Amino acid sequence: MAALREVIDRVRRGVADAASRLRPPYPPVALEVDRSEALIVRLRRPRRGKPVLEGHALRSLGVEAVPGSIFDVPGGALPELTQRFRELFEASGTRPGRASVVLPDNVAKISLLTLPERPATNRQLDELVRARMRRSVPFRLDEAALSYQLLPGEGRQISLLVLLARRAVVERLEQALAPLGVRVGLIDISTSNLLNLCRARLDAASAGGRDAALLNCAPGYFSLVIVRGGRLIFFRCKSVGEEAASANGNGVLAREMAGSLSYYREKLGGRGLTTLLVRSLIGSHEEIARKLQQLELASVEPVRATDDLDPGARLDPELALRLAPALGAALGRAH
Repeated sequence: MAALREVIDRVRRGVADAASRLRPPYPPVALEVDRSEALIVRLRRPRRGKPVLEGHALRSLGVEAVPGSIFDVPGGALPELTQRFRELFEASGTRPGRASVVLPDNVAKISLLTLPERPATNRQLDELVRARMRRSVPFRLDEAALSYQLLPGEGRQISLLVLLARRAVVERLEQALAPLGVRVGLIDISTSNLLNLCRARLDAASAGGRDAALLNCAPGYFSLVIVRGGRLIFFRCKSVGEEAASANGNGVLAREMAGSLSYYREKLGGRGLTTLLVRSLIGSHEEIARKLQQLELASVEPVRATDDLDPGARLDPELALRLAPALGAALGRAH
């Protein structure tokens, strides 16, 4: 029996080793693309120590790369978009290859689904997700690019973070990048990669069943994520007009936050957030923190974009916040 157990253990270790070798690493290059500008970051992952930021660049596109919301389709000349991406790679000293692409939250439909248990097969799970999402998008489901991520649940329950975007948006970016030799390995949204970047701080703040949150404020939308004991329990993206966000950003934000926090208390049994991490591209952190503290939030802290990078990465704080989701994508979910 002892000999049999040793054989089984060796087989199990071999399978685990093979799986780790076959598991594709996240590309160290990530682009974030919005309506009028794009940025790129490139990391180097040394064997020891933290990843090093080797290159980055930010450029205006001069052509609409992605639409302003999930209701719209992208426009603009494709060759011009390809040229702008070429300039971005050259400015950062990055050779085209595998890369992740990060999109604004409001070009996708984001849903947090809870199922009583996991279906027996992946195919059944996929069919169930598609059935749940079929009526929740303003276009036919066969026009959508759908992806989902399994999350920890309570007991036998499972949770899924589901993203739906127009296939035309995804294909347009792939077509613009392909002539450069860029192979898109991951297409995701801003806040999920910001969540990845801040995961250690959120896990610590929500340990022991406490609640913590992340707020992503960008031109055109606000997204709020709440975690309980390291487990995602709430994700909401609210689209707003860019003019409204810039002219009265704090008022709109406070109103939307009040509604979300009311749902959190009444429907999710929320007893208060220990920490709210904020990334804002529409106003200073101090300005937004003053407004949010009127909602009786215990601690409102800024996102620290370079915590997981080599200390030699010296970035202007505003630029670091702008790069943060792309950094989260380049770091990967196992950093």
